Amino acid sequence: MRRLGLLLVALALAAPTYANPVIAGDHPDPTIVRAGGQFLASATSSAWAPAFPVFRSRDLVDWRQIGAVLPRPPAWVSGKLWAPELASEPGRLLAYWSAARSGGRPCIALSTAAVATGPWRYRGRVTCPRGGAIDAQPVRDADGSRWLLFKALGRGGAIMLQRLDAKGLKARGAPHALIAPTEPWEGGITEGPSLIRAGGRYLLFYSGGLCCGVRCAYAEGVAVAARLEGPYIKDPANPVLRDGPGWRCPGHGTVIRVPGAGLLLLHHAYRADDVFGLRRQVLLDRVRIGADGWPVVATPAGVAASPTGAPQSPPAEGFSDGFRAGLQQGWEWLFDAPPAATVRGGKLTLSCDGPLAFVARQTVVDRLTAVTMVDPPTGDAAIGLAVDLGRGVRGIEVRRGRIRAFTASPSGVRAGPSIAAPPGRIRLLVSLAPGGHVATYAGDGSGATTRLDAGPAAAGSSPTRIALTCRGHGAGRFAFARVRAG
Repeated sequence: MRRLGLLLVALALAAPTYANPVIAGDHPDPTIVRAGGQFLASATSSAWAPAFPVFRSRDLVDWRQIGAVLPRPPAWVSGKLWAPELASEPGRLLAYWSAARSGGRPCIALSTAAVATGPWRYRGRVTCPRGGAIDAQPVRDADGSRWLLFKALGRGGAIMLQRLDAKGLKARGAPHALIAPTEPWEGGITEGPSLIRAGGRYLLFYSGGLCCGVRCAYAEGVAVAARLEGPYIKDPANPVLRDGPGWRCPGHGTVIRVPGAGLLLLHHAYRADDVFGLRRQVLLDRVRIGADGWPVVATPAGVAASPTGAPQSPPAEGFSDGFRAGLQQGWEWLFDAPPAATVRGGKLTLSCDGPLAFVARQTVVDRLTAVTMVDPPTGDAAIGLAVDLGRGVRGIEVRRGRIRAFTASPSGVRAGPSIAAPPGRIRLLVSLAPGGHVATYAGDGSGATTRLDAGPAAAGSSPTRIALTCRGHGAGRFAFARVRAG
């Protein structure tokens, strides 16, 4: 018997496992849908484009970006883009999403595609209530009728339910409230609805508390009802998911039913040691129904059994792009400042005609080395490699045969002492340490480098992206971009 017990333990330990996060980086408000034999996910993109990255997985634990819903937002979008929600039906995929607009509160809009890689077709605004709406979720009732859940914008705003037309394109009739913030832990906020039918009841998962930043207090609750329209009763034990080992401020996710694995929740959370609140990473947790009939969610502290029985690949903490077939998935730019970027002959050409143009890519660690090789820029352009700060960058650039560390933002440009650029192609290197400290280096094609005085670029807030930059008037060509953790 003892040998049998040891054998069972060994088999259990040998079973395929996974560890959170399943999607590293800053990807808040994740959504998930099963489409055919694959799973698709997306997340908030804020002010970044292409908006709403699309990830694909066959096993729920290894994900790869394959596209994005919105290469360019429609003209009415004036600010951040939030909380996509994916849905699947025969012949098409749907992505409901929210965005700020000029002179008004946020609206919920819809894009559709035949396949996840696109092209995605913008189908218009679904609902634009006077007070604003975010955090959409489309649902079908047992009778086939289509509905839309969303959060009425603002503190104290309720989670609303409104009918959709037969094609799911437009909201119809007046919405009515399902739940509103009533409990102290909710902090005046109920948002991020995810509704699923289980055991003859409707389970409405939702988030409450402050979502973001160093003072976040996010958590996940649940309410149940016998009918879609309610009334909904909140779990007295809420929140059902809160801070746990290694993670804090979990919430705003989507519940999915997976054959053989039951109910799973894909949601975001900060690492406990992410003291600056830089990355809301994507976690996958099991949902079980407790003895009292209420759902229970727990984020594993370490490894857990893989929900589909597939082993998880080692996490990728860096990347390499040789620009062989266009920009790889994952490059981004500010939604209102698309760059003039072309890829041809194994090189990226970045053109500029003004203060700053760039393409950026997320990093998932705070200690890294980034390197690129550039041709001498044309015209009066300054071509660089930098860490990105949203509306500003700091790093190293080459201009008119000189190399220097620099910072550039809407408030202006500052530069450190310059050195002469080597003849021919120029290697630029940036080293980033936790806390945001930057060191800059330059060299030639041999691999030898010289450290520059980083000057104004040396210190600053911790970034989450590496950027290839162009300032002034002209263009530069990049042979590759590589990031290595450590």
